[in-house]
Amino acid sequence: MINFTENYFDLRLLKISDVKLHEDTENKRLRNIFQRISHDKYLMNPVIIGKYENDYILIDGANRFSSLKEIGCKLVLAQIIDYKDKEIKLYSWNHFVYDLEVDAILNLAKKKKYKITETNFKNGRKIANSGINKILISDIENNKHFIITFENNFEKILKGLFDITKLYTGKYIFDRSESDIKIEELKKYSRKKGILIDFPDFKKDHVVNIARKKLKIPTGISRHILKNRVLHVKYPIKNLKTVGNLETKSKELSKYLYKKIDDNKVRQYKESVIIFDE
Repeated sequence: MINFTENYFDLRLLKISDVKLHEDTENKRLRNIFQRISHDKYLMNPVIIGKYENDYILIDGANRFSSLKEIGCKLVLAQIIDYKDKEIKLYSWNHFVYDLEVDAILNLAKKKKYKITETNFKNGRKIANSGINKILISDIENNKHFIITFENNFEKILKGLFDITKLYTGKYIFDRSESDIKIEELKKYSRKKGILIDFPDFKKDHVVNIARKKLKIPTGISRHILKNRVLHVKYPIKNLKTVGNLETKSKELSKYLYKKIDDNKVRQYKESVIIFDE
């Protein structure tokens, strides 16, 4: 049981047309979520929206959001956070791509005339973290590491990231890993050979800029850390199909949430939780 105040979470119904995106969708995952949502009667987890001045920016849940839009929903259930809050952190996921050959990336980089610099892992991470126009490519099995540098222009950096990720997205299996993972840990626990790609850490200002300019970064790179993420709300999808009287629907949502709390069906977990995804 928790004390329900706005200090814990802020759930709202927003018009889909009012939401700005900042990242691309992952086609395979999008298809799976679309199939599930199109057959389900409920939306289990709200998307996460960062409120920045007058903008509503989708920061997590792009596949859910796109699926709802695809089935004709006009509203989305969103957890609203203050995107200016300093406690909201933005990091990057790295991608560990199984069975991809490093030469495939290097050949593409040469074709696109991106700068390639061979390095070691420790130094490569320092270089990669020195600017958002650099990524580190690590061949785990052969212990070879390369910095790929894009032209230092924001839109060309985004294009470079898409060039690289399109090599494997939808073609190879890849896992997301935390940006501080050690190479020794990957070698110890990874079951297959593969390539680790260290992506740059964007800033929240970058995300705002991307959303406002209607640009995108590749799927599965941005990683927002926030408190009190709300899960398993189980909100009827039929209520999202039309805008209707939004004020009335919002009041009904509040009543629904209060009833859940009164029935002792809301819990807050402060400890770390591990979830096996669908």
